[in-house]
Amino acid sequence: MSPDIEQSGGNMPQEFPEEEIHLRDYLNVILKRKWTIISCFVVLVTVVTIASFKMEPVYKATCQILIERDNPKVVKIEEVMAIDASSTDYYQTQYEILKSQELAERVIKRLNLYDNKEFNRKPKIGLGTIIAAIRNFIGNAIKNIIGSKKEQKEYQIDETNRLIKAYLARLDIKPIRNSRLVNISFEAHDPQLAAQIANTHAKLYIEQNLERKFSASKEAVNWLNKRIKEVKEKLEKSEEALRKYKQAHDLVSIDFEESHNIRVQRLNELNTALMEARTKRIEKENLYRELKRISDKPELIESMPAVVANPLIQQLKAEYIKSKADYSKLSQSYGPEHPKMIRLRSEIKELKNKIASEVKKIARSIETEYRVAKKQEAALNKALEEEKKKALALSEKEIQYNVLKREVEINRTLYESLLKRAKETNITEDLPVSNVSIVDPARIPDVPFKPKKRLNILLAMVVGLTMGIGLAFFLEYLDDTIKTPEEVERYLKIPFLGYIGKVIIAKDNPYSPDLVALKEPKSHIAEMLRNVRTNILFSTSNFPRKALLVTSSTQGEGKTFLTINLGISLAQMGKRVVVIDADLRKTRIHRIFGLKKHPGLTEVLTGNHGLESVIQDTKVENLKIIPCGTIPPNPAELLSSEAMKGLIDRLKEQFDFVLFDSPPVMSVTDPTILANLADGVIIVIKGGETPRPPIQR
Repeated sequence: MSPDIEQSGGNMPQEFPEEEIHLRDYLNVILKRKWTIISCFVVLVTVVTIASFKMEPVYKATCQILIERDNPKVVKIEEVMAIDASSTDYYQTQYEILKSQELAERVIKRLNLYDNKEFNRKPKIGLGTIIAAIRNFIGNAIKNIIGSKKEQKEYQIDETNRLIKAYLARLDIKPIRNSRLVNISFEAHDPQLAAQIANTHAKLYIEQNLERKFSASKEAVNWLNKRIKEVKEKLEKSEEALRKYKQAHDLVSIDFEESHNIRVQRLNELNTALMEARTKRIEKENLYRELKRISDKPELIESMPAVVANPLIQQLKAEYIKSKADYSKLSQSYGPEHPKMIRLRSEIKELKNKIASEVKKIARSIETEYRVAKKQEAALNKALEEEKKKALALSEKEIQYNVLKREVEINRTLYESLLKRAKETNITEDLPVSNVSIVDPARIPDVPFKPKKRLNILLAMVVGLTMGIGLAFFLEYLDDTIKTPEEVERYLKIPFLGYIGKVIIAKDNPYSPDLVALKEPKSHIAEMLRNVRTNILFSTSNFPRKALLVTSSTQGEGKTFLTINLGISLAQMGKRVVVIDADLRKTRIHRIFGLKKHPGLTEVLTGNHGLESVIQDTKVENLKIIPCGTIPPNPAELLSSEAMKGLIDRLKEQFDFVLFDSPPVMSVTDPTILANLADGVIIVIKGGETPRPPIQR
């Protein structure tokens, strides 16, 4: 259905389910906007094809280099060089160096690319280039007249920066995954120059890498020499401190391990002797305390184990017992004053005195032994404490000695290590060894890298088709007009009665296009009108509707055309039809039929004329017309009057169908008033032009 199609719908009650969007809807959009899609596709493919064939070919040369993981050198000086070649960031750093401006400037200077036509190509002549050339010419002339060396230098810097940017834009550094290989590629219109620049870039990178290593080695040597001097001084100071400490503490020939063993042995001996002395002292102390406790009881003293066990006491007690026995025996034979009895008593007394005297000696010896044991314990304890102090002092000396000795050893080890590194660095400084090498030098390419004509055309086809489809859906999104019967039911929720194509009348046709159903009854438009008529009759079969209002949202959508031709079509099938020109602001129906404008609807409603006097006949049988009449000052009040209601009721009794032609809905309130009086409303929509919002409102 084209945008020139007029559609009609009615307010017949009908339920419309919510419609889902299907693939068919998308295909319909594509088919409807196919020329937009085709245009985008053809234009883009044509432009890209022409540009690809007219574009100057660009050649790409690639030089492949190898960056070793480990630096292939004779001696290991990784610590001095401070390069961790095994780490991933080392390789990332090398990739960035390959893309650096400093390396690019070296290549530019080495190959003298300042005047190379590859980097000084003249742009195509155009208005912009002419203006730019004039501006540059005037600017250069002024600089030459009043310019200074500083300005010339700034110009040279700008030119160098421009060349570097252009150079880097054509350079491509691409590491090969899971390897240590790197491709250095350069693009140029001259294939020989592309290969030359790629190889030169690789060679200068290797030179730069060697220079950096030599510079690092030189800096390392200087640093090492300075460090060696500092460490040497530190070593000498630590050795002198150790020597003075040994002299001050008489440690010149001492063996700390042997002295330590002697001290441990001596401490063990003293500790053992002290334990024995303490045990003996406790034993003597117990005897002494027991003696003190029974000192006033001689008989208990004599029973003490130390006294009883004394041999002399045992002998004296034996003699004493024997004398006592002899005395007892002789007492049976002799009297007390017998010389023998006197002698025995004297012996017994003497023995008793000796025993008492000996007991006292033993008591004094116990006290003496206790005091001696106590002094011996104290002496051993003192000797043990002194030995501990000596051992502790020796340990402190040993610790301090070991600290000084360890510092000397550390300084000596560091000094020797630095000397070794210095020798290694001096040797490496003279070895021109690099961890970068050229694996595959760039060759002069014989096939252009750009433009990739097939790929460009293929991409243009894909992009053109995508853009076309995208533009089609975008235009469809922006297009809020009603275009199809499905959209009528989807957005307006009213049944679709039919559509009428655009009426095209030849210039030599004397008939008005508004009477196509009458003048050209066999035409395609007349057939469409009959289809609308049939749909209206079917829709009103269950709910008879005689008074029908025909309106639209805006002017020029064909509501008057539909009202007239629908009336003609209904009349042709024998229906009694009256068409009322209810557009009291812009009347037109009477001119189409060649009838009088007065009297009309206004005169009937105001009571100036009767109904029969305003109904006019037409050339169509069964079709009557009520013209507008005089345009009233207040059409809305007139249409909403009781007279209008009575008029409609009378007309419905006389005719099968009463058709009202009203003004557009968005212009005035007249259609709203008439819609409340009519049995049904037919809305005319101009396909592809009438927007949805006004109709929905």
